[in-house]
Amino acid sequence: MKNDDTRLRIVRLIEPSLCLSCRHASIATVEMSSGSSRKMLHCKRLDCDNWQTEEMEDTPCNITDVE
Repeated sequence: MKNDDTRLRIVRLIEPSLCLSCRHASIATVEMSSGSSRKMLHCKRLDCDNWQTEEMEDTPCNITDVE
């Protein structure tokens, strides 16, 4: 679900295994601006120390959590 006041972005995980048991993480289907889609971790914690931002060519435009 895309929210106009939320900026979706792709980040690099420092230690991906920490996200597997985190209550703020879930698997999501991410639709990219190019029209492609792929599965990614969706982090709902905006102040997490386990990721670094980076510039990507393709940007996410819609995210749907997998139930």
